[in-house]
Amino acid sequence: MKEVYTAPALEEIGSVAEITLGQSQGSRLDADFAAGTVFGDLTFS
Repeated sequence: MKEVYTAPALEEIGSVAEITLGQSQGSRLDADFAAGTVFGDLTFS
């Protein structure tokens, strides 16, 4: 006997803005800088 196909369903968990509200700038930089570089150590010219 064949199994009945059940289509996948999407579950709404919130808007992108709501989901990303927990993000913050933090004190460390991303992969463009050496690992562990502190934001305050940069100088801008």
